[in-house]
Amino acid sequence: MIELHDLKITGSFRYLWLKYVTGVDLEVHCAKCLVGEYSTAVKKDVGETELIELDEFPAKIFYLCGVAIPFKWENNFHLAFEEATGEEFRVDELGISVTVRNAHRLPITTEAMNEINHPRIGNKSYSTCRNWQFANYLKRLQNLKII
Repeated sequence: MIELHDLKITGSFRYLWLKYVTGVDLEVHCAKCLVGEYSTAVKKDVGETELIELDEFPAKIFYLCGVAIPFKWENNFHLAFEEATGEEFRVDELGISVTVRNAHRLPITTEAMNEINHPRIGNKSYSTCRNWQFANYLKRLQNLKII
């Protein structure tokens, strides 16, 4: 089971959510393109906590997103990770610090968008959305039958 250790939220976020990702929907962007359930344990008013176990819903892939106040694209927090027993990594950026255990970090890049070449790729609100970029990465893995 994935564990979040020493989570500290010091940034100011309009929205902060963690999703148990079980699929993708490339017809929409932002949070809705990542299909799955939202955690009730991770939210913007958590502040600081020693341990959160990510066992609320079945999933192997997770996405943590924070939309900054005041809104500035470059201050939004994005973290994607996948279950990997025995591994861990530390993040300390954009007002969130946490050690994630039993997981490894996944990339959020535009690379897979070109391969998927979805009709909405030309729409700036889609192509610049990091949630949608990650959804394309997962779709690519599905197409390659890796997940």
